[in-house]
This record gives sequence, C-alpha cells and structure tokens, in this order.
Amino acid sequence: MLSRAIDIHHHYVPEQIIGEAKRHGKALGIEVSEDKDSTIYFSFNGGPRYPLQRGLTGVEPRLEMMERGKIALAALDPSTQLLGYDLKGEQAESWCRIHNESVKEFLKKYPDRFTAMAAVPIQEPARAARVLEHAVTALDFRGAYIATNVNHRYYESEDFDPFWAKAQELDALVFMHPDNPAGTELMGAYGLRLVCGNPADTTLSLGILIYSGVFDRFPKLKLCTCHGGGFFPYHVSRFDREYLTGKQATRRADRPNAPRCADVPSAYFKNLYFDTLVYDVETLDFLRRKVGADHLMLGTDFPYLLGDWQCVDKVEALPCSEVEKQVILEGNARRLLKIAAG
Repeated sequence: MLSRAIDIHHHYVPEQIIGEAKRHGKALGIEVSEDKDSTIYFSFNGGPRYPLQRGLTGVEPRLEMMERGKIALAALDPSTQLLGYDLKGEQAESWCRIHNESVKEFLKKYPDRFTAMAAVPIQEPARAARVLEHAVTALDFRGAYIATNVNHRYYESEDFDPFWAKAQELDALVFMHPDNPAGTELMGAYGLRLVCGNPADTTLSLGILIYSGVFDRFPKLKLCTCHGGGFFPYHVSRFDREYLTGKQATRRADRPNAPRCADVPSAYFKNLYFDTLVYDVETLDFLRRKVGADHLMLGTDFPYLLGDWQCVDKVEALPCSEVEKQVILEGNARRLLKIAAG
C-alpha cells in the first residue's frame, strides 16, 4: 500500500518560543528558568514550574521518525503543559498568539511536512474564539488544541460556548489532550498518572461534555481525542445505561445532576474522532468496529516515550479493506483538516 499517512498527534515547541518568553516574560506573566542539566522550565503567573521535555524542539529526529514510520505529514500540537492556563486576560491571549506565530514561522520552512493545530486560551473562551479565528483565517492552521480540563475545571458550563460556537462556525477540528488528570495525587506510583490518569481524564471530560449537552447545543462540533479516546469507546454502554436510568421521570427529583443530553452517549460518536494510539492491532480493530473507520486518525504522540512511531504498521495489519486503511491513514485527516491530496 502506498501510504501518505498524516499524524494528528505530534507535539512540537518551536525554539523561538523560549526566546519570546524570556524577552517578554514580565509582560506576559511568564518566568523561564534553567537547571544545571540545561532543562528549561516555564512558570505561568507564579504557578508550578513545567519542564520543557527534551525532544519537543528537535527537528531532525522527528523527520527521521516520520521517514521510518512512513508518515508523510504531521499536524503539530503544542505541549499541553505550556498552554499557560494559569494566565488571565490579555496575557493568556498574547501568549497563545505568540506561540502560534512562532509555529507559523517553522511551517514556512517545511510546508510539505507539517501543518498545525492552534494553542488557544480556553480559560478565556471569548479570547480563545478570537485566537482560533485568527489562527485559521490568517495563519492557515487547521484547528484548535485544548486540554481535557482547565485547572480541574471541565467543560460543562455554558461559559465555554463562545469557543465551541466559533469552532463550529469555522468547521475547525478541536483536538483534546489529557493534562492535570483528576486524582493525580493517588497515582504517584509506577507511572500510573500517565498509564491510568491520562486516559481516565479523557473519559471523564468526554462524559461531562456529552452529559451536559455541549453536542446538543453545537451539533456540528467536531472533537478528536487521543490515546484511542481513553476508556470511553470501550465502556460507552455503561455511559448509555446511566443516561437511561438517570433520566427516568420517577427519579428526576432525586437526580438534579441527571444527564441533560438529548440522546444516549453513543449517539454522539458522530461528533467524535479518535487517534489510533492503542498499541496493538486487536484493540485498534475493536475501536474501528465500534466507532467506524471514518472516525479514526493516525497518532504517534511524538516525542513522548509512551508514543508509537510504528502505528502505520498497525493500521496496515487491520483485517479490513484497503479503502478503510487509507481512510484511517490519511483520508479522515485530509477531510477534517482540509488538506488537499498530495
């Protein structure tokens, strides 16, 4: 099979952003520091120091990975910890605009290998809408990148509606990545914050988005989650059961927090897309059969250690038609990100 695979889950931080943060840090509310081992740290509005993961700024290693992994193009995603959700107001908007402009400069050097998803200040929904519109219309970005929560605030409030409305208006894909998972304080051992916490937070965030009626208010909104959708596709029937029992009229008075969505959660697969980062062919095949090949896109999670640089091989090994494989490898990404065929 001739693959022109597109990686939807591919993290990158431009070197330029470090210099910008150092130069404008005081005005932006950002502090950049460096340890003796040369690790760069970012702190936003006096909050925790987040290390800049080695590999996020490198170019040649990612090009080599893409060559070995048979990946033609990657949609660049920010580092979730560097989105600056502790920033407020103009500082939050300015930081995301600077980030996106820095990525745009990088894209000019490799227009045939990369596109990008925009950093947006989702903690300021109206500003996030403006940043997304600028990124899509002026910078030619292909969607937005957000975390599963904003400092443990999830997306049930209608306060976030200006952002969802703009994403729907622009027909822009929103890519949602876990960060700051609920229950982290119980997951310190064995690397479980990443192993359990990240997919669990994706599941929690999806549950809240669906049950609170976001996709009823914005029926054309398109949301992609990573790591195969967390645990949601594999336990969606449990979500459906809660909807059916929680909505019973005789229990309504006792269930003020009963689901408010108009249909069973599985009905909202029409709004949802998932990356292929589940590591083995059997699990990926279940996901394909559950949500449909037209709702899957390739994801490597480069450069993180829990990523999978050979995910194209898993798709090619699926027991399905060549047409379905091509749809997963590139067709869906081209359609959703509006990328012309090469």
